[in-house]
Amino acid sequence: MHREWVFSGGAGCVPCIIFQCGKSRCGCNHGVVEWFSVGEVAAQLGVSPSTVRMWGQRYGLVASARSEGGHRRYTSEDLARLHLMHAAVITGATPADAAALVVVKQGTPDDVEDVPAAVGNSRFGGGSVLALPGAGRAAHGLGRAASRLDEPGAREVTLHALRQLKTLEAWNQVLKPVLVAAGAHWQRTGSGIEIEHLLSQAITASFATYLSELAQPAQDRPVLLAGGPREDHVLTLLAVRGTLTERGLPVRSLGARTPIQALSTAATRLRSAAVFIWSTNPTNSSEKDIRALCNSQPGLTVLLGGAGWRQSSIGDATVCTSLEQATHLIDQAWRRKVRNRAPEQLPPRG
Repeated sequence: MHREWVFSGGAGCVPCIIFQCGKSRCGCNHGVVEWFSVGEVAAQLGVSPSTVRMWGQRYGLVASARSEGGHRRYTSEDLARLHLMHAAVITGATPADAAALVVVKQGTPDDVEDVPAAVGNSRFGGGSVLALPGAGRAAHGLGRAASRLDEPGAREVTLHALRQLKTLEAWNQVLKPVLVAAGAHWQRTGSGIEIEHLLSQAITASFATYLSELAQPAQDRPVLLAGGPREDHVLTLLAVRGTLTERGLPVRSLGARTPIQALSTAATRLRSAAVFIWSTNPTNSSEKDIRALCNSQPGLTVLLGGAGWRQSSIGDATVCTSLEQATHLIDQAWRRKVRNRAPEQLPPRG
């Protein structure tokens, strides 16, 4: 934030600026105000500067002041309008409807906490191309952003959900319903694969930002996460990683299509407490490979998730039926491995 002489409407005059005579002496519309650059506004809202500029270009929410050099500057009133715009978008309104809501409110909300009610009790926040029956406003907002191929908007909604709800709740209430809806839309119509791809990119980028904001645990007996040998879709592993990091557990992720033998090697090198393998496709991994992984070091917990695993267990590995179960068992396994630590060195249970 800065304090500077700015023009906030009328043409102004150079003598008034030089002598700082003020509006009362000459009638020119200028004075000392607090202003914000586009970068400062974006930082306060938690969005990119390009999003702030786009709201100005498309919806008229532009900076109302200019510096002596002619650069646009956002005043406190401008910032209040943009806060209201942002609050409406992340509660499910389309950007166009959110901008209209700002006009209705005249940009002077006493508290942005009343925005969900304003969105719910008006025409704002309409439907989505993706079918999301029973989903909440955040899921509808993410669905609309993905349908419009609005990656910044999709990242914004996703990151807000992660920060407000934490990972498991955000995954179950917001992200998973939209991912399922996008897949169903493609299966039903044969179109929309670009929506799925953009959604995946936005969720991946949002998780990267969110994880960087969390306290990083000490890398002692880290948990290993990996996609199965034939698995390309590993967004679920981001949800597992986010949940475990929130609980203070160290995690390493090896990504998609990880051979079981490579997992055994990594688990041995890192002295991992647990390994979680996600696969939605029937895997060609033999029971022999899974047994070898389980025996790669004493006491290693091996957990499997996804529809690709047909049995309830393979060797000593357990097939989990939910992320809640998987993260709970991983948490237990890691704490058993590090139980010799002093209690104050252990993170609190999630």
